[in-house]
Amino acid sequence: MENVYQAIDEVISCIVESADYQNCLSYQDKMKDNPEITTLIQKVKDTQKKYVKSGYAPSILEELETYQKQLDEIPIYKMYQQSLDRVNEMISYVRESLNQYFSSLLNEKN
Repeated sequence: MENVYQAIDEVISCIVESADYQNCLSYQDKMKDNPEITTLIQKVKDTQKKYVKSGYAPSILEELETYQKQLDEIPIYKMYQQSLDRVNEMISYVRESLNQYFSSLLNEKN
């Protein structure tokens, strides 16, 4: 079982050491000191909750989309999102690869 944990640690290290992950951390640090970004992020979160509680009211969706659009227009936030998307793709790739591997392994035994 120790070999499994070691292999998992290697995969995690590969992701954590990637430029995209490091960029995410750097962008997060820079964004947390930006009041415009932190305010917009909070507005998006609050409006998302309000949207769900409203039963998905179209007027609240418009408000949410307005805040999200404002956030997406900020260059550092946009770069953060792009890096985060690539990190999430790496994680999804690992998950899908493991699922395929175990699926084929189990199908061979049947």
